[in-house]
Amino acid sequence: MRGKNYDIKEKKIFILGAGGVVPSIILALKKMGANKIILSNRTKKKAEQLKKIFSNLEIVDWGETPEFNIIINATSLGLNKEDEIKLNYADLGPNKLFYDVIYNPKQTKFLSKAKQFGNQTENGKMMFIYQAHQAFTLWHKVMPKIDEETIKLLD
Repeated sequence: MRGKNYDIKEKKIFILGAGGVVPSIILALKKMGANKIILSNRTKKKAEQLKKIFSNLEIVDWGETPEFNIIINATSLGLNKEDEIKLNYADLGPNKLFYDVIYNPKQTKFLSKAKQFGNQTENGKMMFIYQAHQAFTLWHKVMPKIDEETIKLLD
């Protein structure tokens, strides 16, 4: 999201999922000034465990859709073509950001449906690139350059 210059400040963020990547996402969103972070997970107990770490996190039941500016799919739903996240896209309105941590396939049903209703979308490709960049730097003590050519290699 940072690469797209999308302003997080004062935004309401809705995260789907509570797996391994979510604590890092929450921490990054807090650093960028997110106003409110709401979390929903198929297993509510897992979401509640994250609330112990991030006390001002709001938890809602799976299937409930709160008001938001940005929604992040941090679940595995979308890895398979038949996977679908049950949202009423028409009722959500346009001009929101839909972000999917999944980068393959590039266009999940979650992203394509959001785009159909006038929303901005982004997949997890850049997150993947920056994770690899950080790992490479830690292992090799060399900071590789991330440029358009490098990014295009993953298309």
